[in-house]
Amino acid sequence: MSPAPIYVYEYLLRSGVALNSASHRRTFPGALIRVGSGYGCVHPWPEFGDASIEEQLRLLAQGITTPATAMALRCAKIDGAAREAGVSLFAGLTIPRSHYSWSFAQPTEPQIQRLLAEGWAALKAKGFANYGETRRFLEQCAKAGEAQNLKLRVDFNGCLDARGFSQFIEFMPLRTYQQLDLIEDPFPYDAALWQQAQERWKVRLALDKGWRDGSTGFSAVVVKPARRDWRVVAEKHPAHRLVLTSAMDHGIGQMFAAYEAALAYRENPERVDLCGLCTQHLFEPDGFFERLSSPGGHLQPDLHSSGLGFDDVLERLPWRKLD
Repeated sequence: MSPAPIYVYEYLLRSGVALNSASHRRTFPGALIRVGSGYGCVHPWPEFGDASIEEQLRLLAQGITTPATAMALRCAKIDGAAREAGVSLFAGLTIPRSHYSWSFAQPTEPQIQRLLAEGWAALKAKGFANYGETRRFLEQCAKAGEAQNLKLRVDFNGCLDARGFSQFIEFMPLRTYQQLDLIEDPFPYDAALWQQAQERWKVRLALDKGWRDGSTGFSAVVVKPARRDWRVVAEKHPAHRLVLTSAMDHGIGQMFAAYEAALAYRENPERVDLCGLCTQHLFEPDGFFERLSSPGGHLQPDLHSSGLGFDDVLERLPWRKLD
């Protein structure tokens, strides 16, 4: 039997500012794929070693998969089975709660007011090589959220060195330090240096880049389940908590990450840390992101549609056959 044809819809997401310290882009090309009844998302990040979307699709047309397209095909298979059964993938599942992903493209005060009014547990901001700027921003957030004990997370994407990270912590006001919850990839992973940093500063570090070789010196592992199987990461790091996040991608990819996070939470809730699945507000609205809401960090799935949701939006897209 010949394989089912693949149809694609290429998209372009737009953000108001760069989304991390490793990228200066504000436009993000990707593609949705349709195989049979199911849908998946291919959203490469060339900054982290992915081939461009054009190359991803060229290879896929030849039957050659990359990690990104292999996961998109897996998503389409799971989504398609649910759509054919007429059920939501989220029926009976609980999506674990998330932190708020801070948008530096939006004004500060409305975001703070939203965090406090909705009772978010934590915010996560990208960190800059100018760590003094990051520290001042966190001070502002700590002061505003002190009464509600708003926790603070920051992702440096490895843009500091060990000395710079020490200075970032050493001169931090006590209030800010007490509200720190997690620091992701403060500087490139080195087991001994990370262990020293955790022990000296009594902070929780989270490992994303370098998770395959990581051993000690961190408290949690960041997993993007729309890009890699969280079960492999969990088995590799059985003593560490999992922070499951979106890949800052399309709404289909975001909801697939949420589905996988819900499975992880059902299987072992004690291992699932506060997640990072609510990223729709980082991009300009579209027919998918407009359907998503996440009051207080509780991402709301589209339970009125089958599979991952968005039935009518997907049907209206101009699909083309991949060949």
